[in-house]
Amino acid sequence: MESLQESTIVTPPASGLFGTKIPAAIAFLAAVLLFLLPFAEIKCNGRPMANNTGVGIALGSEWKEVVSKNLFGDDFENTDTNKKEFNQRQHPNIFALAALILGIAGFLTAFLNFKGAGKINLFIGLLAAASLIAMLIDLKSKAKSDNSIKSSELNLDVGVKISVNGTAWLYITVILFLAAAFFNWLRSNVKSG
Repeated sequence: MESLQESTIVTPPASGLFGTKIPAAIAFLAAVLLFLLPFAEIKCNGRPMANNTGVGIALGSEWKEVVSKNLFGDDFENTDTNKKEFNQRQHPNIFALAALILGIAGFLTAFLNFKGAGKINLFIGLLAAASLIAMLIDLKSKAKSDNSIKSSELNLDVGVKISVNGTAWLYITVILFLAAAFFNWLRSNVKSG
């Protein structure tokens, strides 16, 4: 009779560290802090000309000029037109702003203990990662359209190619948002399982 009672006792699944709210909160916090580092840079013929942080892109602040050196160690000459172009205030990027707000919201809601908190943060992490990818696509398309307008104004094919590329910090932030979503998926499965 005792063996029958012992076999009907159901033990809850062991959650471990990854089934808790701690890894997701840390991933969201790290992703939000990475917004302070350069997320994108403007390149002219493959040479970096200016960069901007994630917060700067989200709020529409000026792009900061990157000083490059040529083969002889001298600074490249930047004309006043380039300086004016980079120092103009840009419009806030709605995708970067959405990713930043979602990251902060994900960090704050990671500490909640209601039934669907893990699933909500799963979607917040996925939406934040998608917003950053959309931000990069938006910046690239704006650079491409601005480049085609400038070349048509000159009526010359001077071989100048301007592009916008994401930095490693941007890609690490996307990975952190996806990791936070994964940790929240684990958290929601442990609580429901």
